[in-house]
Amino acid sequence: MSVSLSRAGVAGAVIAAALATAAPALAQLKPPPTDHSGLPEKFTGEAIRTTWFDGQPFVAVGPDGTQYRMVFTGDGKAARVQIGAKKPKPVAGFWRVIAEGYCSRWAGSNREKCFNVRKSPDGTETVVRFGQQIAATWKRP
Repeated sequence: MSVSLSRAGVAGAVIAAALATAAPALAQLKPPPTDHSGLPEKFTGEAIRTTWFDGQPFVAVGPDGTQYRMVFTGDGKAARVQIGAKKPKPVAGFWRVIAEGYCSRWAGSNREKCFNVRKSPDGTETVVRFGQQIAATWKRP
C-alpha cells in the first residue's frame, strides 16, 4: 500500500511541476474581458471606426454561411458584394458609429439597423450582433 501511495505522490509532484511550468503560458491565454451579460465587452464606436472602418476590405460571414466582401470607408460610406454569387452585385450603403456600436443602412432599404461588435468568447474572431442575435462574424482576408 505504501508503494501505491508513493507512486501517487510522485505523479502528483510531476503534475504540479508541469502546471507550474505552464502557468506563464496559461496566463497569456486569458479570454477577453466580459460585461455583465457574460459576453466579451463591446467595442466602442471609436474602436470600430479605427479597427474595421478604415477603407480596407474584410469578409463578413452570416449565420447561414453567406459571405460578403465589405468595405467601410472613413467618410461614412460602405459597400458589400456577396462572395461566390453567380452574378455578384455590389450594394452601397452608409454607416455611422454610436457609443456602443454602429448603425448602417444599405441601398434598397430605408431602415437603419444598429449593431454591437464584440470579440468572440475565445478572442479569435469579431462577432457582430443585432440585439442578442449574431448577425455576422468579421475577418480580415
